Amino acid sequence: MTNVNFLNLSDSELDQYVYRIMKQEYVLAMFSQNQNVLSQMSNWKDQFENFQLRLGGILNGESFVYGFKNDFVGQCWTRDGYSEAMWGIYANNPDERYLRIRSTPRKLLQGLVDQHPLMPQDTCFVGAVEYKRESELRAFAQNNNTLELSPERFARSLLLKRRAFRHEREVRLLFFGEGAQFDKLGLYRYDVDPHNIITQIMADPNRDRSKWKSDKADITAKTKFRGEIKRSKIYDPPDWGPPKFNATL
Repeated sequence: MTNVNFLNLSDSELDQYVYRIMKQEYVLAMFSQNQNVLSQMSNWKDQFENFQLRLGGILNGESFVYGFKNDFVGQCWTRDGYSEAMWGIYANNPDERYLRIRSTPRKLLQGLVDQHPLMPQDTCFVGAVEYKRESELRAFAQNNNTLELSPERFARSLLLKRRAFRHEREVRLLFFGEGAQFDKLGLYRYDVDPHNIITQIMADPNRDRSKWKSDKADITAKTKFRGEIKRSKIYDPPDWGPPKFNATL
């Protein structure tokens, strides 16, 4: 891997933890099938996503569209490991079970590059999202009236979001492929060894705490994960005793 694959990340940030919350069934499938799944941006809620490629442009008075505008797929991670807001956003159904997996930008990118050894500098990227004002996003798209056609430029456009989303502290894994490689739902699956890229599993805070021992045993059996498996305690009551006071006049 070369530094061009890492966008908006310093050398020290390449091995810092990033986190992703998913339905438990998807995490179990990742381990049982040894596959990671990336998604086209059109599946994402924010319609500002992929703004550069969706806009197309006007070149010498003639309108054009990017024929490859749907050829990027991605996966969203966060640098915030202690945010109740992220559990609230991505594990918002108390009747469903979710797991948070942990990795690093370097591990995520290496897993993608391993499966795409030809020209990975033009197809495989990982980068931190930058949160900008809408005027700044528009200026980026305009690019001082210069049409710049490079995979890195388009990857960088996918790392720009409006400031309203800055609480997400997002890091994105991106792949520039071809539409024919994606299924009808816009999903792209590639082989990966999850034991090489996942360093921790954490269960959602909404589950029945009295059943955690059996839940953990079930997750362990189905993933064969040898690393740390924990349960989020963000909604737990305090485990300390009542405070003691001295009588005062």
